[in-house]
Amino acid sequence: MRSADVTVEPCVSFVKLQLPAARIAAAALLLACCPAPFRTAPERLAQWTTSLRDEQPDDAFAAVYKTGKRHLVFIGARHANRTDSLTFELIRNAYSAFRVDATIVEGSPTSRGPNFARLIEYASSAKVTDGFQEGGETIPAVMGAVQEGATLWGGEPDDADIKTRMLGEGFPSADLLGFYVLRSIPEWIREKKLTEAGDPRLASLVEKELARNRQRLALGPDVLPSFTDWADWYKATNGKPIGPSFAMEETGPLSDGAFPSNRIAAAISRARAAYLHEFIISHLNAGETVLVVFGSSHLMIHRTALDAVLGSPCYVGSDIAAAAKNCAG
Repeated sequence: MRSADVTVEPCVSFVKLQLPAARIAAAALLLACCPAPFRTAPERLAQWTTSLRDEQPDDAFAAVYKTGKRHLVFIGARHANRTDSLTFELIRNAYSAFRVDATIVEGSPTSRGPNFARLIEYASSAKVTDGFQEGGETIPAVMGAVQEGATLWGGEPDDADIKTRMLGEGFPSADLLGFYVLRSIPEWIREKKLTEAGDPRLASLVEKELARNRQRLALGPDVLPSFTDWADWYKATNGKPIGPSFAMEETGPLSDGAFPSNRIAAAISRARAAYLHEFIISHLNAGETVLVVFGSSHLMIHRTALDAVLGSPCYVGSDIAAAAKNCAG
């Protein structure tokens, strides 16, 4: 069993137990022994631009913040499936170097609750073949949380929340559904389900993903009802037919990117980033050491907001052992 660290909760609980006659004194004690909560600053999140992208390190990296006796360890992953990748190494070392209370992973909604059983079951059964990990860096992040005894959370807002925001900004539902499918192509290529976007297997994968995402987004069957409709949407959006010329960067959330699909991605990214920022800060305010495993672009976007709330990180780089030393105390 993991030993419990001192957190702000005992102080709050003490105040709640005070007799009415002592409430004023208890309030004073609360202020004295409980640090003021961090205030979120989603307005300080950076826009993902080509210049910010060019500043991003070539491989995975981490930023570590010290908050009292606890830490925020934000791993900016280079999406990877190799168990010997730097991304996997950073995740393993984070669990070794820090006592993690809560792990927040990309790709799963928070609304599924803590320690979502299906995600853990998926991670437990994901296969490794010749150093190739099915499911990518999510697997060591999830399994590390299980082994550490940390609470596992998805760091994503509900699709309904994203849909409401996107429609409110004037995007048609076809753009949202179309992009949800488009962003799966890089993952399919990494997982070797496709060799490239001209692969004849694409049509079947898209048809299944359209059906799945219509359900996720509560959209009717008339929205991009077939692969042909989706391919027409793609051509109308990015001005070329889907095929070998597809570039991974077409799914990136670059607000000043070369492709119209980048603008859709940027709007989705803003909604996701604001949600994740507030979720991270809520866990830090609960007195937890938090490990976040998201793509490296997310860390680049979040740095300015986290710096505004928490101050400068005590470590930025890819040596978690050095981070633990620099951020000790």
